[in-house]
Amino acid sequence: MTGHCVVCGAERPSSPSDFFCSDQCQRDWHARRVVPLNSDAGTWLPTHVNRTGESWRAA
Repeated sequence: MTGHCVVCGAERPSSPSDFFCSDQCQRDWHARRVVPLNSDAGTWLPTHVNRTGESWRAA
C-alpha cells in the first residue's frame, strides 16, 4: 500500500505499516495519545502488598 505517513506526511514506500513511515513516527503518534504515568513510581503498588525489605532483619 502506498501513501503518506499520518504523522509527518512523508511517503512510506518500504514501511510495513499502513499508517507510519518509521518506528519513530509511530512512537511519536502514540506518545501524544497516552496519559503520562504518575511521577511517583511507588503509587502503583496495591496497599495490601507487604514490602519485605521494610520489616526484614538480619539474624
